[in-house]
Amino acid sequence: MRLENGIAIKASQLSQSFRRADGQLVDALSSVNFEVLKGQFVCLIGPSGCGKTTLLQIIAGLLLPSSGILEVGNQVVTRPSPERGMVFQKDSVFPWMRVINNVEYGLACRGVGSGERRAIAEHYLERVGLAHVARAWPRELSGGMLKRVAVATVFANGASVLLLDEPFGALDYVTKRHLHNVLLTLWAETGRNKPRTVLFVTHDVDEALILADRILVFHTGRIVDDLALVAPRPRTTDTLLMPQMVQNKHLLLAHLGLETKQAGTGATSSIVRAAND
Repeated sequence: MRLENGIAIKASQLSQSFRRADGQLVDALSSVNFEVLKGQFVCLIGPSGCGKTTLLQIIAGLLLPSSGILEVGNQVVTRPSPERGMVFQKDSVFPWMRVINNVEYGLACRGVGSGERRAIAEHYLERVGLAHVARAWPRELSGGMLKRVAVATVFANGASVLLLDEPFGALDYVTKRHLHNVLLTLWAETGRNKPRTVLFVTHDVDEALILADRILVFHTGRIVDDLALVAPRPRTTDTLLMPQMVQNKHLLLAHLGLETKQAGTGATSSIVRAAND
């Protein structure tokens, strides 16, 4: 099957089941269907264990679905590819390689010559603000700097689909916001010549609203909402105060079980459920 022009990713009746140690079968994904356009920035949000990371692993080719089809470009995904780059939640920087060699690694695996890959790596380290630590060891860097290395690496490799699994979840607010700007700037710059499609898993509602063109909401292995965000870029904390963004935030919080809709009104109350509710 060939995807229509403009479609980067298509899931058709995608399901994934796991058997737990006790023998019980668990459905991580259940008949999921969606399409993502080339160049879109899509955030995936939902409670822990709802299938978001499983979906990213299938798109990356690290996991084969139990049933259904996942297509990227014009190919059914059956294995990893340089055209699909992934940034994991935990640090994925090789501790035995200097920063510059980490950024070059994927290019070296693809056979890019030493001079060209060094130039590419230096360019992206400069763009993420790490040119001054190119020869440093990862152990000498802060958590935020390690994430910058990971972002530089995935962009340097030239993948058309970028998969990010809660990459900034463990960082403080200020560092996270700086990295949002770095990520969005690189996405916009590189997209002028080659559209980069991004799927970004997060539990942070504000993060999703700042980053995304579109938010897919997951619950128990299914997509339960699909929100298109039309707020202009660049977005700031003031953007989140726009009426439509406030409405979207309340809706997302309700999906996450952090707010409840008032019966019969369609409005969302500000009653936050207890953490153990």
